Amino acid sequence: MLKLDLGVINFTRRKVQEKNIEKTVFNTLKILRVNKNTEISLVFCGEKRIRSLNKKFRKKDKATDVLSFGFEGFAKGDFLNLGEIIICVPYAKKQAKKAGISLEKEMALLASHGTIHLLGIDHERSLFEEKKTERIQKKALSKVFGV
Repeated sequence: MLKLDLGVINFTRRKVQEKNIEKTVFNTLKILRVNKNTEISLVFCGEKRIRSLNKKFRKKDKATDVLSFGFEGFAKGDFLNLGEIIICVPYAKKQAKKAGISLEKEMALLASHGTIHLLGIDHERSLFEEKKTERIQKKALSKVFGV
């Protein structure tokens, strides 16, 4: 059975409910038929840190909701280390309010989105991959939040 090791680092003062975020990432992996034990680092940060990373790695001098940095399947023991997902909590909070959903659900959505990127699917590449990303996220979230 698939195991997920989700290493969480929280650089914010906000307490983050990790349980449903981890379940959503796990479901995303299952939907994408990942059958190897998987390790992902999940980082929660503020706008200043994510803006700096976005500028350095994407040449975009602005904050964003989520960034993913893949390790291209680096194996660490029995686990496949996919990489790191960085979520900007203040940005997620604004998006959650705008969408009329809880912050927890928005952050689970962003974690699913980042996981999809780590597995090589890029919604910016084509309409097909955009729709595929949306379907996967919706299915992964519905298994956890029942929507």
